[in-house]
Amino acid sequence: MQVFFDYPWYCVPLCVVAGAVYSAALYWVGTRHQEAANRKPVILLAAVRFLMVSLLAFLLLGPVMKRKVSGHERPLVVVCRDVSGSIPAAERALPESLYDLEKRYEVVYDSFGGGSTNISAALTDVADRYAGRNLGAVVLLSDGIHNQGNAPEAAATALGVPVYTIALGDTTPQRDAWVATVRCNRTAYAGSQLPMEITVRATQLRGQHATLTISHNGKNLASHPLSYDDNTFAQTVTLPVTVDKPGLQTFTLSLSPSPAELTTANNSRTVTVEVLEGRRRVAIIAPAAHPDLGALKQSIEANPNYQVQMAVGTQGVASWRKDSLEKFDMVILHNLPSDAEWLRWVNALPRTLPRIYIVGTRTDLARFNSLHCGMEITAKKTLAEQVTASPNGGFTLFALPQDLAQRMSALPPLSAPFGTYRTGTGTQSLFYATVGGQATDRPLMAFGSVEGVRCAYVVGEGLWRWRLHSYLMNGSHDDFDQLIEKMVVYTATSSRRDRLHVTAERIYREDEPITLHAEFYDDNWQPTNSPALTCTLTATDSGSTLTYDFHPSGTGYTLPLGTLSPGRYHLQARTSFGGKEYNWSGTFVVEAYNLEQLNLVADHTLLNTLSQTTGGAMLPVASASQLPQLLADRDDLKDILYTHTRYTPLVSLPWLLVLIILLLAVEWAGRKYFLN
Repeated sequence: MQVFFDYPWYCVPLCVVAGAVYSAALYWVGTRHQEAANRKPVILLAAVRFLMVSLLAFLLLGPVMKRKVSGHERPLVVVCRDVSGSIPAAERALPESLYDLEKRYEVVYDSFGGGSTNISAALTDVADRYAGRNLGAVVLLSDGIHNQGNAPEAAATALGVPVYTIALGDTTPQRDAWVATVRCNRTAYAGSQLPMEITVRATQLRGQHATLTISHNGKNLASHPLSYDDNTFAQTVTLPVTVDKPGLQTFTLSLSPSPAELTTANNSRTVTVEVLEGRRRVAIIAPAAHPDLGALKQSIEANPNYQVQMAVGTQGVASWRKDSLEKFDMVILHNLPSDAEWLRWVNALPRTLPRIYIVGTRTDLARFNSLHCGMEITAKKTLAEQVTASPNGGFTLFALPQDLAQRMSALPPLSAPFGTYRTGTGTQSLFYATVGGQATDRPLMAFGSVEGVRCAYVVGEGLWRWRLHSYLMNGSHDDFDQLIEKMVVYTATSSRRDRLHVTAERIYREDEPITLHAEFYDDNWQPTNSPALTCTLTATDSGSTLTYDFHPSGTGYTLPLGTLSPGRYHLQARTSFGGKEYNWSGTFVVEAYNLEQLNLVADHTLLNTLSQTTGGAMLPVASASQLPQLLADRDDLKDILYTHTRYTPLVSLPWLLVLIILLLAVEWAGRKYFLN
């Protein structure tokens, strides 16, 4: 054990001197008139005061005690229990024999599943939560039905410990038929036909017949007869339905039941489609041809709600009258303005038209700054640098799909102007620029507003590389398309006509956490969250109503609702500002998403694979009592002996506080008895 402090060594004798001087001044000077018979108690009291003052002075130096601490950590066994709907309630209880593990190991109980089962996520969560611990084994109680997420074999191997599985459920195919999958566009246009691709599966129903029906508001729209010609039947049919009325429309797909079916809960599914009156129009304008233009057009038109019209060069825009741009919902300006003529053209755009500025090497920065568009870039020379994306964890305007922001940081660099950047009040960066591996606070992709009109800024050209790299990494353009879709949808959603706006998806799943975002603009069309914002959420089916308060976040508001029951919901938000009331209303649908009812046959093959590849074993639930012995027979489940250095400030030791209080008490009692 060592004691050290930051002050010079000679401070310790000074503490002793301070104690001696203080006690001498108090007792020698103050008690010289005492008789000789009382001098001995005075000397004892002076010694007590000397010790106390010296100790307090020493503690003021901040001494720290360094010592080595040894101990041991028992092996950790994590018991993961599947509580999904595919497992009967009678089998969800833990076998009593598993509690015997607590005699030899540290045991942690966890659960996963619900409306769907993601074994891979459950194992990954164990690896993350207990990293660095003496993890000895994982016990998985499940029926092996895995209907969401990645294949669990890789997650099990990454644990680095044996996975013991206790097999639940029944592997015998039952008499059952169900609507397995439904594929269709979630958006359509009024008066158009919407094809629905439906897969029906059946087991042990050979020779039976059924009818697949699509209905809407109690009216049958299409039907198709089915004949189960095999005990493992699967057939995919495509049925077109006509959508007429705009809004959120819910369609019911039902399969007529057959005799002796195990359950009919999976014979029907509902699908909600957003029916639009017309497609949103996006204009892309650029001074010259560029591969970014094609990449943007393809990504935007991947969303059937949007159509794109491009104009390249002065000849390209010559056919567009200024008033024709009023028909567009937003405009994307690529490398504009690039000269005086283009500056006049940009200034003539409708002021209420939402826009996205893509600033590149051909952008005239001085003329760009004269637009007062919410961002200014000051550069002494026309230079470009390569920048990559770094996600901003504090971005609150909208949410990207899980892990998408992190994947975007691995994309190739963009060519951005070198200079000093300044953004307007309320502008939020979705990505910051990383230059030469060093993160900066410069915006790479940002969102703001000018007089209540939303604007987006992409400072860098070369987006076509992002789209190409997204395909090379994932085999699809989905990552890039989702990013561009979020950017376009957010920018084009609202104009200055809406002082209050709530951003919400139109369709959610019942297992999906819902978070609402809201914005409010003051009289100067600057975003503010000073007024209180409340909302009323009404379940249309039941009529039940709940009231919530939005929470200020950044320059706007957020409201986490969590998961909601399936059904249609009406949202009414309201606030008051400057003596006026402002309201916003909207509707969204929460779809039922119970994957557990689609397959009720246990998959013990998967459980056995997880155990064999990790060095564990699969046990039927009736043999779960063998598990404690199997773990006891392993040589790698041992206690870990550890020694580490602990640094403890002396002032935090409780016995020193007790000592100081005791010295004070002794001195006080002595003074009361001997000196009074």
